[in-house]
Amino acid sequence: MAIITVDVLIIGAGPAGLALANWFRNSGIRVLLVDKKTGPTPRGHAEGLKSTTNEIFAAFGIEPQIEAESWRLEEIAIWGESKDGSGGIVRQHVIEDKVDELGVARETILQQSRVEHHLLQNLLSHTNIAIRYHTAPVSVDIDTSCPHLSEEYPVTVHLANVKDDKPEANGTSTSNGSNGTNGHHHVEERVQAKYVVGCDGAHSWLRKQLGVAFEGNSTDCLFGVVDLIPKTDFPDIRRVGYLRRATGTVLIIPRSNKEVRFYIPIAEKIGDNYGTREEVTLERILATARAALSPYTLEAGTVSWWSAYCVTQRVGSRFSRRRERAFLVGDAVHTHSPKAGQGLNTSVQDAYNLGWKLRLVLQGRISDPEALLRTYESERRPVAQDLIDFDRGYLKLFTGPSSQFETEFLWAMKFSTGLSIRYARSCAVQLSRGVEDVRPSLLKADLVPGKRLQNFQAVYQTDRVVDRIQRRMRATGAFRVIVFAGDIAEPEPLAKAQRWGEFLADRDSGLGRVTMPSDGDDATAWQDVPVEILMVHCANRHQVELLDLHEIYRPWSSDQGYDYWRVLADVESVIEGHGRVYERLDIDKHRGCCVVIRPDGYIGAVIDLDDLQGLRGYFEGVGLIGAIPN
Repeated sequence: MAIITVDVLIIGAGPAGLALANWFRNSGIRVLLVDKKTGPTPRGHAEGLKSTTNEIFAAFGIEPQIEAESWRLEEIAIWGESKDGSGGIVRQHVIEDKVDELGVARETILQQSRVEHHLLQNLLSHTNIAIRYHTAPVSVDIDTSCPHLSEEYPVTVHLANVKDDKPEANGTSTSNGSNGTNGHHHVEERVQAKYVVGCDGAHSWLRKQLGVAFEGNSTDCLFGVVDLIPKTDFPDIRRVGYLRRATGTVLIIPRSNKEVRFYIPIAEKIGDNYGTREEVTLERILATARAALSPYTLEAGTVSWWSAYCVTQRVGSRFSRRRERAFLVGDAVHTHSPKAGQGLNTSVQDAYNLGWKLRLVLQGRISDPEALLRTYESERRPVAQDLIDFDRGYLKLFTGPSSQFETEFLWAMKFSTGLSIRYARSCAVQLSRGVEDVRPSLLKADLVPGKRLQNFQAVYQTDRVVDRIQRRMRATGAFRVIVFAGDIAEPEPLAKAQRWGEFLADRDSGLGRVTMPSDGDDATAWQDVPVEILMVHCANRHQVELLDLHEIYRPWSSDQGYDYWRVLADVESVIEGHGRVYERLDIDKHRGCCVVIRPDGYIGAVIDLDDLQGLRGYFEGVGLIGAIPN
């Protein structure tokens, strides 16, 4: 029997597994993904990409490819039944599909198969990452006595080749629209790993092996979903549409290439009207859609995919097991209805949360690995539970009439962006000394530890080219320290920014051990630094010279010269207007603040500029300082 040794074994090569693997590019960390499928998802399934997920794709470097193929959603039309007794429908509202706090599109549409394609292509040139289809695990054993900082491989998984895995067919009807497979197994390999991660869907093999309870229930609501090119006289077919009928709400989502997706309530209770899920046919789905659109007509041009599903709302009792050697991600640990487009998004965001923690631990940069890895469950399980609670209410909008539809829908738009997520205090989310005292000037709006940093717009000091901060932060495993220095054209804010520069670069009493290269001074050495320093000021750009600022804000590499892209200004851009960063984040322009951004884009700490040691305390708490010698 062949023996394979890897650092991370990922079971499941869907969006969650592929997103997790993307964290390990350019790291030297050995990763194996296995999936019993024949290959990437061919069609159907998830398609709505929220803004946070698109920011993650930007961090992986695939935003241009995703954006080029995505369909932007700009308007939402809400239709209801006519009050004249005709049985027809009338347009009630047209609203903009946006959330002002985001500053970018709330949602775009791209089918899961293309998302998987781009995530997969991003991995192919990296020899430390291998992917195998037609492969399934058959046993797992984990030695929990092995310390995380050791060089041992305590996870043992036996793999088998799946001989008769069948490709998905249009119309396969399964719970939540997923597709199961069965196959004959022949054990061929043994994998020794440091960590194993289950991204293997709602019927997760690893979840069952770990003894994790899947708490919740299956609803009786039966839905059909179909992707087609419609031939119709319905006037809002290219808008997102909510057609509210007494029998439920039909959801219409326009896609690229003239396609449209319909989510259609078939029955409130399994057995009603159309019997069981297995008895639902394409013809019945289309007939229900036509009835909902009446008096407008609908004929199917080309049907590319359809399915029927019952909604399951469950969350795992644990997200990590065996002393943080095994993890569950995405549908493997939470399931819900697809209506709000949260499945793929939450799965990718789970993976993004876990990936940076595993990367830093495996690189030996964290002094207490278990403490950091425990935050995966403490952060993501509450998100999943909140999502299930939200989904229960949101699902009711589709299964019957609601007198508060518009209010509930607008609230749901904001919830689905992830703006409400705030991770609890932990080693990775800290309220530094003095923060409570300065809360009125520092912690208003969204500049709060545990929340995702708002993707604000600013321009570079050197050339006034506009950028967004999340796009600036690639998935390298680095923390970012953003010094909001205020109006540095004034003497006091400038002096304070320079003092911070000295502290950040000081290897003895400051943070130089994690902000400066430990070996060499070329561009590659700078890329390996675990903490990157950025500045955002609000002064008149013409009163500031980049080279007058401390060198930590414009580091020099021996082969590429100065880094001109670490200092940004909160001023008006040439074309895209004013980002108003200080105003939106409610930062005092004279006092300023320092914000620690974790590798996943969430705020780790907000620190007063008079509290230099508060910043050091954060990195000691997360375990980064203690892991890096003098």
